[in-house]
Amino acid sequence: MLLNKITRVALKTGNAKSLLVPTHTSLCKTKPSFSEDRNGKVYEMRKYVFKPDAIPEFNKINELFYLRTNVSKLVGYWSCDMGSTLNSYVHIWEYDDLQHRAEVRKALSQNEEWIQKYFSKLLPLLDVQENSTMYLPSWCKQVNDVGKQNGVFELMTYTMVTGGSVIWGEKLKATIKAHARIGYSDLIGVWYTDIGDHNTVQVLWRYDSFDSRRIGRDKAHNDAVVVNKVRDNFKNVTQHSSILMLPTPFSTMQ
Repeated sequence: MLLNKITRVALKTGNAKSLLVPTHTSLCKTKPSFSEDRNGKVYEMRKYVFKPDAIPEFNKINELFYLRTNVSKLVGYWSCDMGSTLNSYVHIWEYDDLQHRAEVRKALSQNEEWIQKYFSKLLPLLDVQENSTMYLPSWCKQVNDVGKQNGVFELMTYTMVTGGSVIWGEKLKATIKAHARIGYSDLIGVWYTDIGDHNTVQVLWRYDSFDSRRIGRDKAHNDAVVVNKVRDNFKNVTQHSSILMLPTPFSTMQ
C-alpha cells in the first residue's frame, strides 16, 4: 500500500524518474573489501611431502638450490616439525603478478641446468605437491623479514565463513594485532588465498625458540584484550590449524 501511494504521488508530481532502479554503483556499494586495496604482489605457497627415505638426497641436491632462487624471490623455505604430515616442507615465493609467475615457470622449463641437476632429481623424491596463490591484505603492507637467525616459525591457517574479507576481515585483523602488541613473537605476514581454498587465511609468526612461544602463548591466553578479540574472530572461523616449522639452511628467512 505504501509503495502504491508513493508511486501515485511521484506520477502526479512528475517525479517518475525517482522510481527508476538505481545504477549498479549504488546497488553494489558496500563496505570496501580489503582486497580492493591489496598489495599488488602475488605469493605462491607450495607444500611438498617427501618419501620417508628421501630427505638425505633432498638435502644433498639443495646445494644447487641457487639455480631456483636466481630466477625469482624466495620468501622462505621451512621443514614442518609439528602439526603436519611428517617429511613435509612449506615454501613461499613472491612474484610481481601472475604473468611474472608464468614467465618464471617458462624460464625454468627451458633451463637445462636446472632440469638436469635439480628438478629431475627432486621429482622422484616427492609423494605430494600442493600449491596456492595468495596476496597481502591492504593492512599488511609487506612481508616482515626481521633479520634474525635460528627461529621457530608457526604457520596458522584459518578457514573463514563464506563471504570474503568484507565479512570477517576487521575481526581477524583485530585478533592478529592484539597478539602482536604483546611482543612475544614477530608477525612475518598475513595472506588471503586467491587461487586455492577460498576464504582461507595464512598467518606466519616467528619465535626466538620453542620456549618463547610457550611463554608468550601463556601470556596471551591471560590477556583480556587478546581473549576478547579471539572470541569475536572465531565467530567467523570454521576451521583453524597450525604448524610449527624450522627454516632450512638454504631458506632466505631464518
